[in-house]
Amino acid sequence: MASSTSLDSSTYIYKLVAINTYLVSISSDDNLRVLDPRTLALRENINTVSRGITCLNGFQDRDFLIAGRDGLVKCLDAREKRMTFRFGEVNSTPIVSMACQENLIATGTELTGSQAPITVWDVRHLRNPVLLYDESHSDDITELSFHPSHRSILLSGSIDGLVNLYDTTITDEDDALTQVFNHGSSIAHAGFLSDDEIFALSHDEIFSIYETTDHTDAQTPVPAHVFGDLRSQLQCEYIVDLINSGSTGPVLGAGSHSLHQLDIVSLHHGSAWNLDTSDGLRLPGAHSQDVVRSMCFSNDGNYIFTGGEDGLIKAWRSSDGPPIGTFTTPPKPKHSDKKRKDYISPHKEERARFQPY
Repeated sequence: MASSTSLDSSTYIYKLVAINTYLVSISSDDNLRVLDPRTLALRENINTVSRGITCLNGFQDRDFLIAGRDGLVKCLDAREKRMTFRFGEVNSTPIVSMACQENLIATGTELTGSQAPITVWDVRHLRNPVLLYDESHSDDITELSFHPSHRSILLSGSIDGLVNLYDTTITDEDDALTQVFNHGSSIAHAGFLSDDEIFALSHDEIFSIYETTDHTDAQTPVPAHVFGDLRSQLQCEYIVDLINSGSTGPVLGAGSHSLHQLDIVSLHHGSAWNLDTSDGLRLPGAHSQDVVRSMCFSNDGNYIFTGGEDGLIKAWRSSDGPPIGTFTTPPKPKHSDKKRKDYISPHKEERARFQPY
């Protein structure tokens, strides 16, 4: 491992994003931190950047988008250290997922009443959203992703177990909804593997790959490639996420807090998709007994960054070995226990903030 950065041990790292010369994190103390990815030295710490921060995305190669339970989306210029724009309604429905491409930003919210809206905004005209889809899901929108090449195609995943595809050139929701995949279990992560394939990973670690079809094509959909529960197959206790990097191809992060390790497992495609455990990478020690919440690759693919419930951000070489660096979050009053938490329904009164696990 190369190096690490640490926050207070009662602070959870929610998400890491590497873009250009920055590594950016959001955490349960509602701070956004900009780090040097080579050394994990802290470049900038923006306090209480959002109330109940939940989402972080890179935007247009240099900026960062954040959103949270306050219902606002904010764009920050890391170099100029200023907010370039914001939109949304203060204290509206909490935003729990976000995706962006070119000038479009899509947000997904918690279920409020009987609706969990997906809203699409054009940053050139922020007075009103350009699209609103609020009838296709019946629970929180946990994942949003734009197609990597067909930029008008938007994917959504939800606690209701559905993964949907929309054609965002169409305003009417019934017509815009081109495909629905019933994963059968609450969606933790979903996204595009290729031009015509998507993946879905549930909160109980059920993993499947689905083939998409052109909505003008009436052919019978291809059956899903169902991997099932990955915990038994990868001998792990939880799955962090799937990262589909251009330099590395798709990989899964398979964690075990009892064994203090994180395995990076490649997903290869020959005649069919398969998990290649022989081509994996083990990060020894990982985040000790704490759960890894987020991972990402450096832009050149030479390093892996991980963030955990121990408040640590670690950098690892893309080969076996200990971390080459660590960042630690500053101390703060303890506000939550350290145990890995399952997703808590927003309808329960005790749910205080977004819990991705």
